[in-house]
Amino acid sequence: MKLTTRHIIFFPLLLLESGCMDSTITPIKDPPSDGVPHIQVDPETVDFGVIPAGEASAQIITLSSVGDATLNVTAMQVNEGRETFTLLEPRPGSYEPDTWTELTITYSSDGSETTGVLQILSNDPDSPNTSVPLLAHATIPDDTGSDTGDTPPPLSAPVAVCEVSPNEILAIHETADWIGNSSYDTDGGSIIEYRWSLVSAPAGATTMMPGGTANRRGFSPDVAGEYIGELVVVDNDGLSSDPCYATLNATAGDGLWVEMFWTHSGDDMDLHLLDDGGILTMDTDCYYANCTWGGLNWGGSGTSDDPILDLDDIPGTGPENINIDSPARGTYTVYVHDYPGSSYIGRNDVTVNVYFGGRLMWTDTRNVNLEGCYEPFVDITVPSGSTTSLTGACR
Repeated sequence: MKLTTRHIIFFPLLLLESGCMDSTITPIKDPPSDGVPHIQVDPETVDFGVIPAGEASAQIITLSSVGDATLNVTAMQVNEGRETFTLLEPRPGSYEPDTWTELTITYSSDGSETTGVLQILSNDPDSPNTSVPLLAHATIPDDTGSDTGDTPPPLSAPVAVCEVSPNEILAIHETADWIGNSSYDTDGGSIIEYRWSLVSAPAGATTMMPGGTANRRGFSPDVAGEYIGELVVVDNDGLSSDPCYATLNATAGDGLWVEMFWTHSGDDMDLHLLDDGGILTMDTDCYYANCTWGGLNWGGSGTSDDPILDLDDIPGTGPENINIDSPARGTYTVYVHDYPGSSYIGRNDVTVNVYFGGRLMWTDTRNVNLEGCYEPFVDITVPSGSTTSLTGACR
C-alpha cells in the first residue's frame, strides 16, 4: 500500500550551524530489536536520457520498505549535481513493512552530460547510506556541414507500456496494481505525464482508478467481472502515446456469492440471504443488522460455512455483497428489502447476480419501488448450484 501522512513521522534534514544545508549527510544506524528493516529503491539509477538545453524533465523513484521491521528514513537530499537535479518533496519518516512512497526528481538541462547523487539515510543495517546515481546525457549538436538545408527528423511519440498485477484477483478481498513505469520515449526524451483511466467495468461497479503517477496501486474491485485500464503517456515534447490496455479479472470465489446493485441513488436497498428454512430479520437471515463481516453461525463447526455481508451501501446505488466460502447443503433464499424512509420515489431497477463455484448461475433485474417491501428474488440449492426464480407479493 502507499504510505499516507498517518504513517509518516517527519524528521528534519541535517543543517549546518550557519542555517544552510550541508552537501553531505551522515548515516545514522538505528537497528530495531525485532526483525530487520530493508530499503529498496526503484530504479536503482535514474537516467533522464537526452534533454535539450533549456528544457526540464521529471522522473519518479519508488522507495519501498521491504524488510520485516520499521524502516526509519532519517534524511534524503541531492548531494552531487544539485545545480541541475532537484528532489521536489523529501519524504523522511517511518515506513512500516510493505509500505512505499514515490519521490520526484527534476532535471534542468544545460545541454551537457550531467551526473548527480541522491543520498538516502536509513536504519537499514546493510545499506544505511543508499546512493542513487542521477544521469543526463549531452545534447547532440546540430550538423553544421553542407546539409544545413535539410530539415531535422520529426519528433516521435512515446510508447505506453502497461500491465495489471496480478491480473486475476478475488473481488472485494484482494487488490491489484496498475503498472506503467516501463513506458518510454522513442526519441530519447522523458515521460512527464501518465494518464490512467478505467475504460470498462462490470455493471454496478463503483471502484475508481487509484491516484498516483506511473503506477496506480491498491485497486480493489467491488463487483465480480472484467475491468480494463487504459494508459496514455505524454513526453517532454508534449506528444501523447497510443493507448495501452490492461485487463483485470475479478472473480467471485469458489463458494456462494450474491451481488446486488440498483439504478437510482437516494433509495436504500438492502440485500438479505436466508439460510435453509430461514426467517427474515432473524439470525437465519444474513443482512446489515447482524452479518456485516460475519457474526452468524450457520451450518456446522468452523466459519467457512457462515455468511458474510462484505459490502452494505446506503446513499448510493450499491453494490452490496453476501458470500459463503463453503455453504452447507440446503436451499438459500435471496430477498431485496426497499428500506423505508429513503427519499427516492419511482421506478428503481435492482439487479441481483448469483455465483456458485465461480460461475454466474443466475441474474435478474426487477423494479422495486414499494417502501418497506421484502421482494423475493431466487432460491439457490447447494450443492447442485441450481436456482429457482421467485415471484409473489412483497412481505
